[in-house]
Amino acid sequence: MNAVLVPPGRVWWLAAAFVVWCVALVILYALHAIGCAFGWSAGALRWSLVLVFIAHLLVIGWMWHKFARGRPDPATGTTGRFLHEAILWTVITAFASAVLALGPSLLLTTCI
Repeated sequence: MNAVLVPPGRVWWLAAAFVVWCVALVILYALHAIGCAFGWSAGALRWSLVLVFIAHLLVIGWMWHKFARGRPDPATGTTGRFLHEAILWTVITAFASAVLALGPSLLLTTCI
């Protein structure tokens, strides 16, 4: 049996973009709650949320760029190619999900 080993660090990249997505969700909700609780102005709160959102999009975008330009290690064979494609599409999905799920919430009323 010819098993091709892929470095374990590569497998973690499958979850990395959605971990960033989850961190963005938590930070955006926490920042929103803190801003409302302490009476931040609507403008300051909105800009804080937008900047945090953009920072997370930049991180996911960097991951996308890294895997779109990179090539799988030829030594890992078809397993490495499959993993590279799976990571790339997972990162793309995380980026799209962040834009579609987290982006529109920035347009809502900041505090009720």
